[in-house]
Amino acid sequence: MLRARLATAGTLTRAASCFLVAAAVAAPVIVGAQEKPTQLEVWHTFGASTTDERIFLSAVESFEAAHPDVEVEPVRIPYLQNLQQFINSSQGGEAPDMVRLSDTEIGRIGHVSVEGLPLLEDLRPHLTPVQRSRFEPRALNAMRYGTALYAVPVSQGCLALVYNKSLFDAAGVEYPSDDWTTDDLVAAARALSGDETLGIALPLKWSYWFIPFLAGFGGTLFDSEDNPTLDSPGSAQALEWFLDLERVHGVAASSTGIEAMSTQFQLSRAAMVLDGSWNWNAYEAAGLDLGVAVMPVVSQTGRRLGPMFSVFGWGVSKQSAAKVEAARLAMWLSSYNVQKDFAVETYTIPTDVALTADPEIAANATLNGYLRQAEFGTEVPTTRATYMVFEQLDTALELTSTGKMDAQSALAAADAELERFLRQ
Repeated sequence: MLRARLATAGTLTRAASCFLVAAAVAAPVIVGAQEKPTQLEVWHTFGASTTDERIFLSAVESFEAAHPDVEVEPVRIPYLQNLQQFINSSQGGEAPDMVRLSDTEIGRIGHVSVEGLPLLEDLRPHLTPVQRSRFEPRALNAMRYGTALYAVPVSQGCLALVYNKSLFDAAGVEYPSDDWTTDDLVAAARALSGDETLGIALPLKWSYWFIPFLAGFGGTLFDSEDNPTLDSPGSAQALEWFLDLERVHGVAASSTGIEAMSTQFQLSRAAMVLDGSWNWNAYEAAGLDLGVAVMPVVSQTGRRLGPMFSVFGWGVSKQSAAKVEAARLAMWLSSYNVQKDFAVETYTIPTDVALTADPEIAANATLNGYLRQAEFGTEVPTTRATYMVFEQLDTALELTSTGKMDAQSALAAADAELERFLRQ
């Protein structure tokens, strides 16, 4: 049965825990004619007492009920500590059996090895072609490092244009539509800006929110061989346009951080926000009358803004003594029913292709809005370079916004620094 103890990284006694797990797997205790259940330690990053954690724990309980020979121990790890904690535990020979990771995190550790072996199990031998075909191809590909499949994709996500209908109605501004351009976006943001209200809230110093504009202006992060191209044609123009939302148009605030962005919109101090479905429940709880639309087309290029397409999945540790059972649990947690529960209750975008035709999901305007936006998502390779892109682009944004460099020079410097890192 599901163990109630959920330990954080700061309170888990790793050595004792792993000794018990290893002992249980290596030398099962016979009680009568019944073996002691196989133990699986699973690290997750869902917030404490959230809907996400409740759905996850319920899915674990149902797995245990269907597989009485397996006992699962969920361990909650803070998201920002999860990757480094997994690296450290793997290097110390104390890795959990399963861990929740994003595609960029897999890119960060895909090349890391311990005693010549990777940190994660290649799951291709554990999944049949039919099982793999269940998943959206881009989502499955995002879980690969080279040819190895290091995780089962359970959710995908991207930014979309979220708006407060009440503020639009009060200002007499039409809601965003599919034929909106960036000129329309700026015009609406100006009409919606006031003494205490911004037209749009977004963190202008955070590159994750800049990437959609880079793609819309024709810029690229990588070439066809996955080499960095941060200073590609169109990128400097995109960076200047992005910062001009505050510098020229006055519809956004340059000092806005990620939490401040969400708070501004939640308090109706911003009419629009570029945000993911992960914050939708919080906005609904604040009583906002919400709408979601795909991002506009760039007036100068005719290209639609393309937010970064990201994926989370369940990986199995190479050190696990129960890889077969762990892979079985990974597939259970990414099953149709579990993904549907997450989608309906938390607006998480599913990776199971069959779910797009599910009547309940098809009738959900919010999920459909994000699914449509995901079609225009910017794919990035699952490599070491992708993990480092954000730091370099953040620096370029800072240098340009403060006037220390022009956009082209800042991006060229960012590209050179990223290439230097990859040569190390």
